[in-house]
Amino acid sequence: MDDMKNITEVCRLLGITSRTIRYYEQLGLIKTVRKSNTAPRQLGTETIERLRRICFLRKLGMGLDDIADVIDSDVKAAELIKSKKAAMKTEINELVERVNLLTEVIAAAEQGENIYETEKRLSLPPDHEEMKRIAGECTKLILERRFDELQGYLDDDMRQMPPGFFEVSWNVHIKPCGAFVSIGEQSIVADTVINRLHFEKQDIAILIEVHAGIVTGMLLQYCKE
Repeated sequence: MDDMKNITEVCRLLGITSRTIRYYEQLGLIKTVRKSNTAPRQLGTETIERLRRICFLRKLGMGLDDIADVIDSDVKAAELIKSKKAAMKTEINELVERVNLLTEVIAAAEQGENIYETEKRLSLPPDHEEMKRIAGECTKLILERRFDELQGYLDDDMRQMPPGFFEVSWNVHIKPCGAFVSIGEQSIVADTVINRLHFEKQDIAILIEVHAGIVTGMLLQYCKE
C-alpha cells in the first residue's frame, strides 16, 4: 500500500507551507487525496516525490508555467535547466556591465564631473593599449612584490581589501609555482586584460579588469601554455 502522509508531515519533510501545497494543487501540478469528506488531505509517495521535484526546480529559479511543461520529463527538465543557466549568465554579464558603469559614473562625480557628461566619454571605444599598459604595470608590481604601489591603480572597492591581501595571495598561490621565468603575450577579452606568467613549475594567468584607467578587479588562474 502507498505510504500516505498528511499535509503537516509533508510540510515538515520538504520545508514548505500548507499554503504552497494547496496552491500547487489548484494549478494542477499535484493531487491530494482524502478518504472521506471530513478526513484530512494526504499525499502518496509518488506525489511527495513529484512535489519535491517541483520545489527543487523552484529553488533553481524556474517559473511554475515552465515547471508544468517539464515536470513529467527528466529530459525536458534538463533542457530547461540549461536554458535557465544561459539566461542567468547573460543577466549576470549585464549586471556586471551596469556595476562597472556605475563605478565609472561615481568616480566622475567624485572628481566634480557632470555625471550626464560622462556618457560621451563612456560611449567611446576602449583604449586597449592603455588597458594593456595599466595591466602590465600592475603585473610588474605584483611580480616585484611592490604591493603598496598597486593602491594607486585600484578602485575604491579593491582598496578595501584586508591588509596583507596581496602578500598572502603571493605566498599561497604564486610562490609555490617556483622561480619566475617570463611574461607571455597579453590578450584582451571584453574589459579584461590577460597577462600570462611563466614559472618554473606552473604557469599563471592574471586577469585584470580595467575601466577608464582604473583597475576594478583581479583574478588569478593556473594555466598551461
